[in-house]
Amino acid sequence: MRYCKFLVVLVFFGCAKNDVERNPFLQEVAFEQTVNLSLPAFDNLNYQGGSLYWPYGGIRGVLLFNLAGTIMAWEASCPNHAPSDCSTTEIDGITASCACEDYQYSLATGQPLTEGATYSLLFYKVQQNGTQVRIYN
Repeated sequence: MRYCKFLVVLVFFGCAKNDVERNPFLQEVAFEQTVNLSLPAFDNLNYQGGSLYWPYGGIRGVLLFNLAGTIMAWEASCPNHAPSDCSTTEIDGITASCACEDYQYSLATGQPLTEGATYSLLFYKVQQNGTQVRIYN
């Protein structure tokens, strides 16, 4: 009986609600894309630090980045305001920049590099199998 009470208490407290703060500017969009790194269009992703803007997925496209052999995928829409004409980020080396207010983001971590930017880049899931890279949400 003592074991049952302990289990009930453990389950009750173990199920506490954890609030996750969602970005109010970017909606979740379901999509799935597969790219083949052996194709010439994706050659830049075969090298550490290589990056590419892929317009076929997400809200405003996907930023792909090779971080030590692992492909990272980020939403191309600037996360710190609602999508607009200037909110598609552009790749600049190992960073992404938003033309609306010159916010900069790391393509390695997604973190903002500019003071005043609250939200990080929105991360998409990636599965790699040889030269095939599946990007999805």
